[in-house]
Amino acid sequence: MKDYDVIVIGGGINGLTAAAYLAKAGLSVGVFEARGQCGAHCDTVELGRPGFLHNMHATWLATGYSPAMQDLDLPSLGFELRGTDITYSKPFLSGKNLLHAMDVSKTQANWQRISERDASTQLKALEFNAVNLDEMLEVNRRFWYGPPSEATLDRMFKLLDDFLAHQGHPYSGADLLNMTGFEVLDILFESDEVKTTTAACGWISGLPPIYREIGALAAVFMAGIGGPMGVHNARGGSHSLTHALVKATVQAGGEIWTTCPVEKIVVEDGKACGIRLAEHALLPGGEIRAKTIVSNVSAAPTFLHLLDEDVVGTAIRSRVKTFRYDEQVLFGAYYSLSGDVEFATSGWDPGIQRCMMGYLGGETLDDMRRHNVNLISGVIDDEVMGNWFVPTRADPTQAPAGCHTAFLWVDVPPNPRRWGSEAIRGGIDAWPDLAEPFADAVTDRIEEYAPGFKDLILERFVMTPLDQVRNNPSSVMGNIMGGSVTPEQFYLNRPVPGVITSGASRTFLPGLYLSQSIHPMGASWLATGYLAASEVAEDMGCRDQSWWTHRPWDWFMQNMLEVPMNLGVSPKWLADESSGGSGT
Repeated sequence: MKDYDVIVIGGGINGLTAAAYLAKAGLSVGVFEARGQCGAHCDTVELGRPGFLHNMHATWLATGYSPAMQDLDLPSLGFELRGTDITYSKPFLSGKNLLHAMDVSKTQANWQRISERDASTQLKALEFNAVNLDEMLEVNRRFWYGPPSEATLDRMFKLLDDFLAHQGHPYSGADLLNMTGFEVLDILFESDEVKTTTAACGWISGLPPIYREIGALAAVFMAGIGGPMGVHNARGGSHSLTHALVKATVQAGGEIWTTCPVEKIVVEDGKACGIRLAEHALLPGGEIRAKTIVSNVSAAPTFLHLLDEDVVGTAIRSRVKTFRYDEQVLFGAYYSLSGDVEFATSGWDPGIQRCMMGYLGGETLDDMRRHNVNLISGVIDDEVMGNWFVPTRADPTQAPAGCHTAFLWVDVPPNPRRWGSEAIRGGIDAWPDLAEPFADAVTDRIEEYAPGFKDLILERFVMTPLDQVRNNPSSVMGNIMGGSVTPEQFYLNRPVPGVITSGASRTFLPGLYLSQSIHPMGASWLATGYLAASEVAEDMGCRDQSWWTHRPWDWFMQNMLEVPMNLGVSPKWLADESSGGSGT
């Protein structure tokens, strides 16, 4: 085997992002992936009947925000975003629904029917956004795609101060970030419809509302959006993002080795200098050298398994052992359907039928608060609530003509202690026995909001936290973010104190960088891969590239109106699109 300038351990989408950037910058790059294919958390697969493609994990693609869209020219590599003009929605058993739309006037029309006060709050947010757009974009660029810093926090606090003053609240940004997300939502809004939908948006973004700082940040951020969200699916499913990143890496000269699990990071003279492959790898026991190693597996496997104890040290090893993975863990029920899901609230505002994703359950903020408390207490909540998806409304190529796929994600404890009156033993290994009964409860819950749903089901499949671990051992406990996002594991503290010594990805071990378990979190906006690539390139003297100049949010701001919309929405519901979507 030849040596490389850079070895990337793990071919997830953020590892591939780092690899593609660095290869394009002229470095020799080798990616070593344990599975037979890359993109473990960005799979799109046929689970049963031919033609039904299921996005098993990443579905709410925020890649449109990423500078990789332009730097790596992902659209030219077959990555074609597709969406729906209603970007997020939540049906209620009262017969109402709440919508977020690409067209802010449709959002306003829907919200006004729910609460004049909340619609006024959103209108003020839009006014604030219009006046402060440049600063909002710059703060978000620095916060989500830059290394954590106190200076960025200060700038964010100032922006939050101004936002709250514009809304007429007597709080500072620092005041709000000392509250939980639930508290902030109670301050900002009047109706449970707006409160719970805003909480759901933050939650699916990886920022649970129960926490101070991160929950509050999500509440304010989601309350302040007011306008279009940069979230889509893709033609052929989410895995097309993996395909595009693989092409970007290979076309730039990078090499990808699959079925090559890494057993050890080789350290000599106090520096990471290579890897040793497992004995069951395609290249059994092979040792490959590199000037720099980027680990795209999460913190615990990296520092507890890939590195020897004497390299990591007792203090950091002890901290990594306490690094939490038990939140942002999902149970998924996936369905192949003979037709489209029809929500009971479509008569109130038919715009919900032009939406590919949203939330159901959690009728009140107190319901969601109870669910969140149960979640961190190891209890499966009696009331099923979670994020629903119908990706085929955006991209009909993912199912045969006239058919659809759908799924519901429920946040669950990976090691459940109780469900209802039943005590559960066995930790994560209990999930095989829970899988079908809980999927039945999920199916029943969807039927409540969409009568007739059960009659559409051709097949049903289940993905438990244990299945996630088996699919990707780096996803400890089935966690989807490279480690739980909690206040003690966020921003300056991520993953744990002492691991990152400079910037966002540089570790205490010279030559070792991380593109996973670092700020902000592993997700489809590709921020962790971008940050790792930027810092490796800076340190290796190749960051100054004429093509590496684009900024986060630029592609979305320039192209958001060009993304194909509603390609899989029934003509029955498209007729309403020009009317404002506000029902009768």
